[in-house]
Amino acid sequence: MIQGVVVRGDGIGKALGYPTANLDIDTKKLSYSAGVYAASAIFDSLSFDAALIINKEKNKIEVHLFGYEHEDFYGSVLSVDPIQKVSEIEQWESEEALMAKINNDIAMIQQFLYDKRHNEEN
Repeated sequence: MIQGVVVRGDGIGKALGYPTANLDIDTKKLSYSAGVYAASAIFDSLSFDAALIINKEKNKIEVHLFGYEHEDFYGSVLSVDPIQKVSEIEQWESEEALMAKINNDIAMIQQFLYDKRHNEEN
């Protein structure tokens, strides 16, 4: 489980329609490798499916909570449990390429979490 305080980020995710909570954590101390993960998150006693991005090169951790309208929750504690790595961190040549990558990663994460939940029920 990764736990950290939500801090202000660059606002790129929000501008692209995928707001993220940025955690104040030194990524070099994490045992997880850099990448995009399907995850579960706990915030304010509520559980969310989430996309987790660990970027060790930029020392950033970002979490997109599915179904949560991000309000200002800077200074709050967010807990994230990485479940499955779905892709690597990549450099993008354009905003269109970035949006395609985000949309693909989100679709893979949602499908993975749906399948995982469905398999646990059976």
